[in-house]
Amino acid sequence: MVCVTGQKNCSRLIDRGKTRIAPNGTLYIVNCIQNGKNFLDAASEADAAQYLFSAAQTAGGELYMLRCDDVDAALFQFASDRGVDLIIMERGRIGRSDGVIRLQRRLPGVEFEVVE
Repeated sequence: MVCVTGQKNCSRLIDRGKTRIAPNGTLYIVNCIQNGKNFLDAASEADAAQYLFSAAQTAGGELYMLRCDDVDAALFQFASDRGVDLIIMERGRIGRSDGVIRLQRRLPGVEFEVVE
């Protein structure tokens, strides 16, 4: 599972996920946005959505765009429901909150990879 952020440079995260996917695995690409916030922090949400869709499609991944009140809970539920064993995230998420640590505690059998 690749968690993409509000930056258009998410293709490097998706590329990393593509290299780590198991032979018969599914590449889930997830953008989870808290209710009330702009999609991908972009002025043009349609352009940002198209960019992300194209990047996911090129990598052979399945794109999921989630809206929720609690991002940590939504990511936990998504990963749990699909039996995710690897989550790739950008370092920026760690800098903004301790959400990654909380997610790691809730998903002890899941490997986390942080991309610089």
